[in-house]
Amino acid sequence: MPSSDVINPAPSRGEDASHPAAIPGKGYIDILLRVVKRVVKDQLSLLSAGIAFYGMLALFPALAALVALGGVFVDPAQIVTQFDTFLTALPDAAREIVQGQIVELTSADGDALSIAALIALVVAIYSASKGMANLIAGLNVAYEEVEKRGFFVLQLEVLALTVFMLFVGLFAIAALAVLPLVVDFIFISQTLSDLTLVLRWPLLILIASMAFTIVYRFGPSRRYAKWRWIAPGSLLAVLLWVTATLGFAWYVQAFGAYSDTFGTLAGVIVLLMWLWLSAFSILLGATIDAEMEAQTARDSTVGEDLPMGQRGAVKADNCVAGERDPD
Repeated sequence: MPSSDVINPAPSRGEDASHPAAIPGKGYIDILLRVVKRVVKDQLSLLSAGIAFYGMLALFPALAALVALGGVFVDPAQIVTQFDTFLTALPDAAREIVQGQIVELTSADGDALSIAALIALVVAIYSASKGMANLIAGLNVAYEEVEKRGFFVLQLEVLALTVFMLFVGLFAIAALAVLPLVVDFIFISQTLSDLTLVLRWPLLILIASMAFTIVYRFGPSRRYAKWRWIAPGSLLAVLLWVTATLGFAWYVQAFGAYSDTFGTLAGVIVLLMWLWLSAFSILLGATIDAEMEAQTARDSTVGEDLPMGQRGAVKADNCVAGERDPD
């Protein structure tokens, strides 16, 4: 007879899963049902609206920081061109607002951009960090954590994640601008060059997924989760975000009557709606990751394996495999 303290080597719902792929189909049904109930219980829609509001306040300072950084290295006109490529998926009304702000920011001469870079970065990063702080609060809800970090530690983490996301944005812009040029320089084939223009979008999805993974790991107030327990939710969040963005843009173009209803405020409303969809996608991805962690009894946190109750993370400390109600 096997010892009673040995974990069943073939559990029915993923209690012994060491990674998400080891969770069987029945386990994912449990996870899905808990996620759906938590979307309602945690008022994810309302929480996303709050994050979207603060995200709107942080968006333009973040753009100012990106332009200030980018203006030091490249021609401001190139910044506008690459942002235009990024913004093609947005509805027209929202795109016009962001494009107008970018053009205004890059209208100064290059010397002015360089001289103002440091001051602009300090002010813009501080302002943009307010949006990150609210996103972190939302991630704590997704992982059912209470903020335990001290004020200064939390502010340092918020600033670090804000700066990280700004550099991710710069890297993505560079990928859009540099990749086709490199391919054109190395290869003569026009077909390969055209293929590169198509493949850069999956590359951007990969970059965004990696960025979400970093935020999921270091944002919540808990012992860090292992990468393999974060990656699935971050990828799903990016795919949902891209799908929602394209779908919303199509809806606004085909059926939206925002201009008739809101008049000159239509662009602001559409942009706010897009930020809400973005925030909801991020929080939903984090909730999926959290419930996957709760499906296994194995330690899903970094470092030495610890018994449940000593892992410093609510979801890692409570295995609810077989349960379909988050309560």
